[in-house]
Amino acid sequence: MNLRPYGVLLAAFGFLMTVGAGVAQTAQYVQVQNSDQVILTRWALQHIMARHWPDSPAAGAGKFQEGTTEASLRDLINEAVRSGRGRQNTHGRPGTLYEYDFRRQIGTTIDGGPATRLRVVVNNRNEVVTAFPF
Repeated sequence: MNLRPYGVLLAAFGFLMTVGAGVAQTAQYVQVQNSDQVILTRWALQHIMARHWPDSPAAGAGKFQEGTTEASLRDLINEAVRSGRGRQNTHGRPGTLYEYDFRRQIGTTIDGGPATRLRVVVNNRNEVVTAFPF
């Protein structure tokens, strides 16, 4: 399912989505049941779409490949968090960076070359801040 037509509806109703659960929650925070599950808020989803979606005009940002959907984005994020390498966020910012190499193209790098790796930034509340190919 392409999320673009639903972004306004999600924003209007203030939904949060638990990545991997496939169910919109109306609570401000969703209880995380295990460390492999992160929360994708509407704000993070809007950011990812505005800056990293295939048709985004944003310069200097990795882009997901054409055909990426909300469901495939969730799957990519889940796999990167579950199987990737986690490390402390940079520049003293709180949270964790997860990086994972899918060994197949998932998008393009900042320079427009093929990207096989995904970086997911997660804050201390277990919420996705951003996710992008690199």
